[in-house]
Amino acid sequence: MQNIKPLSFKKLIYINAIYLLLFTACNQGYSSKNNIPKDSVAQIEAVKNISKELESDPDNAELYYNRAQIYFNQGYLTRAESDLTNAVQIDSLNPIYTFLLGRVYYAKNETKNAEKFYTKTLSIKPDFNDVKLKLADLYYLVKEHKKSIGLLQELIVLEPENATLYHNLGLNYREMGDTSRAIYHFQTAVEHDSKDLESMLYIANLYAAQNNKIAIEYYNSVIKISPKNTDAFFGRAIFYQKIRLYQKALLDYRRVIDIDPSFYKAYFNVGYLNFEIKNYKDALRNWDIAIGMNNQYAAAFYMKGLVLEMQGNPQEAIENYKKALESDAQYTLAKEALQALSN
Repeated sequence: MQNIKPLSFKKLIYINAIYLLLFTACNQGYSSKNNIPKDSVAQIEAVKNISKELESDPDNAELYYNRAQIYFNQGYLTRAESDLTNAVQIDSLNPIYTFLLGRVYYAKNETKNAEKFYTKTLSIKPDFNDVKLKLADLYYLVKEHKKSIGLLQELIVLEPENATLYHNLGLNYREMGDTSRAIYHFQTAVEHDSKDLESMLYIANLYAAQNNKIAIEYYNSVIKISPKNTDAFFGRAIFYQKIRLYQKALLDYRRVIDIDPSFYKAYFNVGYLNFEIKNYKDALRNWDIAIGMNNQYAAAFYMKGLVLEMQGNPQEAIENYKKALESDAQYTLAKEALQALSN
C-alpha cells in the first residue's frame, strides 16, 4: 500500500468548486413599426436602396433611422451609431431615434452615452415603458441598484402580472445582498410564470447558500419542467455534496455528464468527491478529464498537485502547482504549496 502523507490544516481548506449561474436581466426587444427584412440578402439590397434615396434626400431622418435599424440588427454598431446621430441631429425630438441610439451605445458597452439617450428619450416621451425597462437593465449592469429598482417598481404598477419585472427586482436585491427580498421577488415571478426556470434556479441557489433543504424542492421543480437542465442537476449535486449526501451528489454529476459530456466542472467535482473519500486514483482521472477539456483549469491543476504531493511525488506536484499559477497567477493555495516545496 502506498504511503499517503497527511494534509496540513491549511491544505484541508475546502476547494470551492461551485459553478456560479450567471443570469443577466431579461431584455425586452423594441418592436419597430418599420418592416426590416430578416434575410441578409434582402437587408443588403435594402441598405443599397436607402443609400440611393439618401443621395437625393440627405436630410431625411427616417431614411437614416431605417438604415440604422438594419445595421443594428446585423451588428454593425458603428455604422448604426453614425446614421442615428444624423437622424437625431435632423429631428432631435423623435423618441424612436434617441431610444435606438441608446440601445446602440448599450450594445457597445458605452453605458454613460446609453444612459444619456435613454434619459433624453424619457424626457421626450415620459410614458415610454420600453425605455424604462432598458434603463433599469443598464442601472443593474452598472450596479446602481436603487435606481433600477425604482424604475422596475414604476413598471410593476402598470404591469402587475409581468413576471420579468419581478425577476429583475430579484436580481437587484440579490446583488445588494438582500437574500430575503431577492427570494420573495423570484417567487413572485414564478407565481406569474410557472415556467420561469431562471427564477426557480436563483431561489434554489439562494436557499442552498443558506443550507436550507427547500433548495432541493426548487431544483426538482426545474428538473420536472426541463429534464435535461444541467444547471439544476449541477446545483442540486453541489448541495448534496455540501450536506454530505455523496452518493446522491455523484448520481447528479453523472447525469450532468450524460447530458453534456463537455461539462468539465462536473468532472472536477466528481474528482473532488473521490478525493474526500480518499479514492485518489479516480480523483486524478477525473481531474485529468477536466483539464483535457479546459487546459487553464487552475483548481484542477492545484488539486492534482496536492494529491501527488501527498503520494510522495514532489516533482510532479511542483509541475502541477506551476501550471495552476500559469492559469491563474493569483491562485493563493498553489503559491503557498509551491513555496513550501521549494524551501
